[in-house]
Amino acid sequence: MQQVLTGDVVDSAKLSTKEKQELRESMDYLAKNSMGQYEYFIRGDGFQILLSKKGLTEALLIKTYLSFKNNLKVRSSIGVGKIDRLALNLSNSDGEAFLHSGRGLDDMKSQHQLLSIHTGNENIDQEWHIHAAVIDYLEEHLSQNQSVALYWFLKGLTQTQIAEKIGITQPSVNSRIKSS
Repeated sequence: MQQVLTGDVVDSAKLSTKEKQELRESMDYLAKNSMGQYEYFIRGDGFQILLSKKGLTEALLIKTYLSFKNNLKVRSSIGVGKIDRLALNLSNSDGEAFLHSGRGLDDMKSQHQLLSIHTGNENIDQEWHIHAAVIDYLEEHLSQNQSVALYWFLKGLTQTQIAEKIGITQPSVNSRIKSS
């Protein structure tokens, strides 16, 4: 089983040329620091990532990083399943994981969701729908300061390391993580 994360940047058509360049730099950074295979700016603002594990963590890393770095929201659909054909470009690949992920993203746009997870198992998908709705709610209320702390926490840094990295106290980091 593989995981494919398909996503896009919300309201990307409103970005200036400079903001689009900053977004590209952010995606370059995320791709360089990921264990997944990234392909981005498919059809303008879209991306796909092939992962063998930790698809949800990768989606949250992207969401938090682009939130604090670029002040952007991201829609992310995670598809789990087999891959029948892995092409040189992910956008030309095929299989359950790609199908679940792509269809999930299409459905999200009309339902105003920011995260969805699809496995092809109706019971599991229904449960993940609830979890994704909670994550969407939390994301809507996440400040940029909380996003910074949460990003580094998801990267595995301790609260003390995060405090040193972003120049605040450890209790402040703890407060940001708890409130997020």
